[in-house]
Amino acid sequence: MLTAESMTRQILLWPTLVLAGTILTLTTILVGNSASGYGFPFPWKTGGCPPPGIAISVTCLLAIGYDWLGFGLDVLIYTLVGYGLVLGRIKYQARRRVL
Repeated sequence: MLTAESMTRQILLWPTLVLAGTILTLTTILVGNSASGYGFPFPWKTGGCPPPGIAISVTCLLAIGYDWLGFGLDVLIYTLVGYGLVLGRIKYQARRRVL
């Protein structure tokens, strides 16, 4: 049965999980390479600039591309994983209270 407390918890839970999923997705830009793209599990950033110490040119900056579908899928995956972890913990704690 839904109570005011459980509804408030759900309303606060989803934006927090989406924010966490977005942050995790943005940190996965460190995974990958310039040939296959950056991001995990779906590459969502392509191209990029040379390593530090080499001059950055205009063509280098124009070569950077973003795949917004891949980015959205990464956010969705990380959000659902976070939701599964939170839901599993809540069910585990509820089961422990009964015992």
